[in-house]
Amino acid sequence: MKILVIEDDPKMRSGLVELLSEEGYEVASAENGQRGLEAVKSNDYDVVLTDLIMPGIGGMDVLREAKRIKPRSHVILITAFATVENAVEAMKAGASDYITKPFKVDEVQTKIRKVIAEAEFEQPTSILDSHFFKAISNPIRKDIVKLLDRDRQLRFTDIKNQLHIDDPTKLSFHLRILKSYGIVEQDVEKVYSLTNNGKNILEKLKTTNS
Repeated sequence: MKILVIEDDPKMRSGLVELLSEEGYEVASAENGQRGLEAVKSNDYDVVLTDLIMPGIGGMDVLREAKRIKPRSHVILITAFATVENAVEAMKAGASDYITKPFKVDEVQTKIRKVIAEAEFEQPTSILDSHFFKAISNPIRKDIVKLLDRDRQLRFTDIKNQLHIDDPTKLSFHLRILKSYGIVEQDVEKVYSLTNNGKNILEKLKTTNS
């Protein structure tokens, strides 16, 4: 998977490149919007991660131009808390997601995986080989996904009891993996449910097993 990081802050740019490279992605970077768009024109990236506020060509311009040049581009905006409203507008303009500063490492990892998962669903021929599909190859995680598909919303204890899992630590571990891949989500009331990606994966699983 190829990712382009567009960020005018050198420390943040190098930090993101290092973080994503350690995750196994092929990462390129650009120090401003102009250089970033030049890279988009000459290369195919699975994800473009761009700062929203930059001198000259800002993140919104990068988003619009990237979508014009490569309509299937998946763009994630990086924004400060004060500009979240702008990020929401960017989502309406076609951004796949946004990350707020100061961001947490796991937030970046989760959102990148989520967007890549969405991108892979646009390429159905590759679904069986995708890393997130393999994430539910574990029997416990597969059972969790099937259970949430049936009951829609469940609390941790409900899942534990219905799957007859004695060790809560084991269940917590598998739920964290499913959450990190954007397959399962948890709301503010600690209720678990499938994401749209999770539902799509399950449908693919049913088709494969039929």
